[in-house]
Amino acid sequence: MLELAFQPDRAAGMPIYRQLAEYLRELIVTGRLPAGEKLPATRELAASIGIGRNTANLAYQTLIDEGVLLAHVGQGTFVSGVAHGPVASVHPARRAFVWDGLFSRSARVPNLTGLRPQTETNVEFDFRGGRVDPEALPVRELQRAYRHVLGEDFPRLAGDLDPLGFAPLRDQIARSLLTRGIRCDARDVIVTSGAQQALDLVARALIDPGDAVAIEQPGYFGAAMSARNSGAELIGIDVDSDGLRTDQLARALRSQRIKFVYTTPAAQMPTGVVMSAARRQALLELADQTQTPIVEDDYDSEFRYDNPPLPALKTEDDAGQVIYVGTFSKAIFPGLRLGYAVVARRLLAKLAVARFAASFGPDALAQAAVAHMLESGVFERHVRRLRSRYAERRSALIAALDASMPDGTTWTDSRGGLSVWVTLPPGADAAAIETDAREAGILYAPGRGFYLDARGQDQLALSFANQTPAAIERGVARLAEIVVRNRATRMSA
Repeated sequence: MLELAFQPDRAAGMPIYRQLAEYLRELIVTGRLPAGEKLPATRELAASIGIGRNTANLAYQTLIDEGVLLAHVGQGTFVSGVAHGPVASVHPARRAFVWDGLFSRSARVPNLTGLRPQTETNVEFDFRGGRVDPEALPVRELQRAYRHVLGEDFPRLAGDLDPLGFAPLRDQIARSLLTRGIRCDARDVIVTSGAQQALDLVARALIDPGDAVAIEQPGYFGAAMSARNSGAELIGIDVDSDGLRTDQLARALRSQRIKFVYTTPAAQMPTGVVMSAARRQALLELADQTQTPIVEDDYDSEFRYDNPPLPALKTEDDAGQVIYVGTFSKAIFPGLRLGYAVVARRLLAKLAVARFAASFGPDALAQAAVAHMLESGVFERHVRRLRSRYAERRSALIAALDASMPDGTTWTDSRGGLSVWVTLPPGADAAAIETDAREAGILYAPGRGFYLDARGQDQLALSFANQTPAAIERGVARLAEIVVRNRATRMSA
């Protein structure tokens, strides 16, 4: 009998007996457990992998019912001689390896099923997030910045391995954050490979397995993945038109110790709503009363359309408990992968250690180029142009939704960010609509990917960044036709 490396995941939604059955089936399908192999008695199996005997019995019975295993009274349980799947017909020494039983608990998170490759064909209307308008890329500005860096800064860059990032860039970040009301200097800043790495480093530095982390619902799936990957238990806090529900957060803080709160107050991800002044104050007071850090993800703060942006939460952080995260990837291009965090210096040292364990740091040339863009004022001029362009496209999307979508469809008042959060009308089959939309050349982000639970089935996020106003109008009209047809079909069934 092949020794089992199965480890039950008690936090997963799948029952443990089913996890064990799937693991055994994989061993059989790949030829690691050949036909006729005798399995250990359930009592022996249960003791060896730390589960109850009844659980082991249920797993065996599941596979017996499917014909994968055979039970002989008085003899034991054996692998059936009937092939179930593509059994590997290879030399025993080269049998397929089964990884599933070896994954760490932190690796047992959902795969990135919601992310589709950029090369997907037959896409006419791409409303997914993380896209940019190719015509808005600062090509000439980047070319000039890289020429400058290679001509003047390259010799000192060649040996630069500052654990916090390129010092001139950190200095420029600190200067630029004055526009967000944040007073800091280069010693408070760490440069990261995008905001996502900043979130991951914070999780690594603060979370022990089993710690609780509060996160917005719906919320950014990347923040949830970082926290989960460090072993956190995620506590969802609902979002409404004023942002994070601080009344729910207060109840959660009273019932258990929460390691930190993750929020996107300037432009909530994915709804785009702005946290109200009253909620901001309540959040800061709760954090102070309970000594709970706040991770403020300011990923889209440059893109506010109706009114000037509110100051960052970090501006009111006299105690140093707000961890401020920002990025250049949204304003320049996603593949740039440059972000940063402004944190208390005691924590900053821990983030530097965590980042060093994963990588020495972001690309030095990219850091120097962005530092030059900030110092020369090129970056700010580029952002102003983008803000005007995105404001026009946001208006076009809201007008198209209002003109085309059937009654009962609702959407958020997206005053910031690059997407609008849409709720389909009652009676719509969201899964069927998503399939039909894909076949019609329309892609978007389904709402379920932004929740920790089963919610979001009737919701979706539509990004407007990389579509012209005319394309937005046509794409929404086509999506609306699919929604109307879907509802009519369901009502007549």
